[in-house]
Amino acid sequence: MVRMFEYAISLVLRRKFRTVLTSLGIMIAVMLMTFILFGMTDLKTVLLSEITTRFNPQDLYISGQDNMSFGGMAMAPSKDEKKKESKILTEDIKQEIEEIEGVTSVEPLLFIDGLEIYLENDPVAYPIKMIAASDLKGSHHIFKEFYGEKEELGMYEMYVSKYVVSFFESTQEDIIGKKVLAKSSSTGSFFASSSKSMIDKEYEFTIVGVVDTANDAFWISNDTALEILVDLGGFENSSDYLSNIGYFQLYMTTQEGKTKEIEKYIDEEMGLFVISSDAILSLVDTFTAGLTVALIIFGSISALVAAIGIINTMIMSIYEQTKEIGIIKAIGASNTQVLVIYLIQSMLIGLLGGVLGLIVSFSIMKLSDPIVVDMLSSEGFVQIEEFFHFQPLNATIITLCSILIGTLAGIYPSMKAARLDPVKALRHE
Repeated sequence: MVRMFEYAISLVLRRKFRTVLTSLGIMIAVMLMTFILFGMTDLKTVLLSEITTRFNPQDLYISGQDNMSFGGMAMAPSKDEKKKESKILTEDIKQEIEEIEGVTSVEPLLFIDGLEIYLENDPVAYPIKMIAASDLKGSHHIFKEFYGEKEELGMYEMYVSKYVVSFFESTQEDIIGKKVLAKSSSTGSFFASSSKSMIDKEYEFTIVGVVDTANDAFWISNDTALEILVDLGGFENSSDYLSNIGYFQLYMTTQEGKTKEIEKYIDEEMGLFVISSDAILSLVDTFTAGLTVALIIFGSISALVAAIGIINTMIMSIYEQTKEIGIIKAIGASNTQVLVIYLIQSMLIGLLGGVLGLIVSFSIMKLSDPIVVDMLSSEGFVQIEEFFHFQPLNATIITLCSILIGTLAGIYPSMKAARLDPVKALRHE
């Protein structure tokens, strides 16, 4: 067996350039698979870490409609399917939830959409046309970080996110005290359409704090939001608005150990939609798993191309070594031994490509890691010191797969070599 390995290695080294070119196919496939498996695993880790940082396990978001399915068309609709009816989150529903045992607080959330938002003396509007509203203090964990002196928002006072500070090329210190002008947009936005009552409306706010809430770039108090929503929508007063439109969401905190029970009650008994950290984690897990499978399928195509390259190389090698095969069979080598020799040769080509692919991939990951971390940090991700991590299990699986591809690709050429008639092989020129 040792001699067969030695002979197979000599065959691999005999045509070094051809071997390297053949192993390049495996190397590219391995690189692609490495980036897919390692990248998606690391991305999932970052997303889960970000979600657990931003969402407390005891926090629940209550909605009157399904905000997780983007319009309810996640799958084909059916007439027989029983779906929850959308409900308006009124003050009565808020009070009913507050009375549930284990609920510690319920905070209404509002959103104003379709506004063009400018910083004073700056002609460029912020790209997001949405203002969020709540009565949560600036020190609340939902804001993650807070800079400013006023922890409670007054009428027409505003918190802005770090994104806003960066967009308007300012600093946290300088932006405090500046004015923000919100104008009703003639184009509406993705979530809202314009109405006649929105034309020529303008609202001015004073920035009193900076928070870290990523895409929720602007925050005002609920009283301010209700006054604006009433004005934009042509309602009589805030009670009229809440009875017809209701709150966008209710943000609630629960006692530890009661969250699941409360979530089930609100979902099944009250018929409302509940968004929990577990639901978001499950959604992320499903999304990353599905995307990983799809990418692996595409990556498998490159592995198939690499296997064809190995088959071609092995057939050429056997054709060139026909006389040599005749000699080793004439001196006593069996068909099985010849088969094993050439299987070892194809296996070594797969191993070489796998090892080279992993080395190149890890080198690229190491060099690009600071760039990826900076990009994610600029997008609002926190606590990321390193994105790519070495994963011994995935590295082992990838290496074994590259060896398996090489071995499988070598079966036909090896069988062809094993079946050669030694007499005819010796006459081959």
